[in-house]
Amino acid sequence: MGFRKIALILALILFVSPLSGAKDFWEQSYEKWSRAQVVSMLNHSPWAQDQNVRVPIQGINSGINGEKEWTLNVMVRFFSALPIRQSYVRMAELMNNYDEMAPDQKQAFAARFSRPLKIDVSNRVIVAVEVGSNVAETDRDLKRFFATASADTLKQDVYLITPNQGRLQISEYFPPSNDGTGAKFIFPRQVNGKSIVDPGDKKITLELYVPPVNQKVRIDFNVPEMSYQGELSY
Repeated sequence: MGFRKIALILALILFVSPLSGAKDFWEQSYEKWSRAQVVSMLNHSPWAQDQNVRVPIQGINSGINGEKEWTLNVMVRFFSALPIRQSYVRMAELMNNYDEMAPDQKQAFAARFSRPLKIDVSNRVIVAVEVGSNVAETDRDLKRFFATASADTLKQDVYLITPNQGRLQISEYFPPSNDGTGAKFIFPRQVNGKSIVDPGDKKITLELYVPPVNQKVRIDFNVPEMSYQGELSY
């Protein structure tokens, strides 16, 4: 199974409720995280937030396939944050019974699936975004838009907003791929030699305008909560 099979994992994640409770599991090795803990990290954590925009369908005999409103579902994850990348790797481990493997099997598995952990994020912030709708036609339009978009066409549509630097435009863009982790918006980690986020900051905000549905969303992340293994991770 290649890393692209993680797409199946995310399809399952959408139907699993986030884990409630304390974040104690963050303090132990990710290789000990349970499936529910991984789902919690990927669905609702300091590094993963979602927003659902509901828009009523207006007019006489309104409705689409029985629906009285359509929804825009947006999931945003800081893919450059170590715990998010570890979660994808851990889910692959769980789906392949990694914990029961012999030491040599574990070593071979790690060689195949550890790629997300080796991504260089020293000079960039990677924000992964998934966008969908409950209306099939709208969902297809959204997929088409993000598949054909580029950094140039998105520069006026997406910003990372921080207290230090204000509104930051993307520097690179990668459309959704078969790995199921969503579209990737790349922002600089430093501007003029200064980090875009300080530990004392209160929040980071992703602002995204979605032209196919003429909707703008703003998703906030609480900076003080984005501490992992004693360091700010984003």
